[in-house]
Amino acid sequence: MPRWKALSDELDPQVREFAGQLRRLVDRRGLSIAAVADRTGYSKTSWERYLSGRLLAPRGAIVALAEATGTSQVHLTTMWELAERAWSRSEMGQDMTTEPLRISRASASLPPAPQQPPHRTGGGEADRCGGSRRRLAVLLAGAVGVLFVLAGAVLLAGAGR
Repeated sequence: MPRWKALSDELDPQVREFAGQLRRLVDRRGLSIAAVADRTGYSKTSWERYLSGRLLAPRGAIVALAEATGTSQVHLTTMWELAERAWSRSEMGQDMTTEPLRISRASASLPPAPQQPPHRTGGGEADRCGGSRRRLAVLLAGAVGVLFVLAGAVLLAGAGR
């Protein structure tokens, strides 16, 4: 039994290509939809809709997926922008435009995904990708900066006596 149901023939070709690229990215990483949801902060139900083509993922979900999978945000957001235009056109009942080559080029420029170790069970914050580590590093750097400012203020106040 295939993992994914076939995408609807009624989908705009750009939206179909985008959903297919998202599916391939998830597959290459060996992630379940639950793992994608856990790593991105978007619900499992939402990811089921995004990956089936029933709903276009918001840009934030695509950025979170890029972070969670170590994929270039530029490539995914470029493909998302093209799919978003197509989605908007289809909602407005407009005909397709002449952008199919751009989405093909964007998808062709995606580098192959590096192999990732299997996802550990037992989860928690330690399983999150580099985005969380970067945020933690920035938070710690900010806290150290605040401590330096406070220490300087205490020293200056003591010197003024």
